[in-house]
Amino acid sequence: MNRLSQNELIGAVAIQSALENSTECRLSLAKAMLVLPLLFDRAVRSVLKRKNSVVLSSKDLLISNPPAFITVRARYEDLTITSLNTILLAQELGMATLKGDYLVLNKQIFLQNNPEIGKIALDILAAGPKLGLILSEATADLYQTFRIEL
Repeated sequence: MNRLSQNELIGAVAIQSALENSTECRLSLAKAMLVLPLLFDRAVRSVLKRKNSVVLSSKDLLISNPPAFITVRARYEDLTITSLNTILLAQELGMATLKGDYLVLNKQIFLQNNPEIGKIALDILAAGPKLGLILSEATADLYQTFRIEL
């Protein structure tokens, strides 16, 4: 994993993308912890940002693109601290607020029409709508699909 391009600031872009494409612009903390393991992987990002890819469910994506999604569990374990730090950074930036068990979007800091944020950040924002569909599934189903044990 390239730590230079996968840090808390890029993570904040990913969290914003997930929040702005989720129902009511909020995610449970359990779902927020899945954002970085999914969007920090180039193969997953490329599947989610493609305009012609159809997202029915996380299980469908796992079956249709096994190489991209089979390592989500290992990335989840590897990125747990980074995910927590990213959530804290998002709060410090005023981008998100923790309300009960939910992370709620307050404002958008990173805009897709600004090419100065970089290619990875633009890819993450482009993958957001399909990530939002995945994250609309039940939390227990997502963790079970990606074989993540708590």
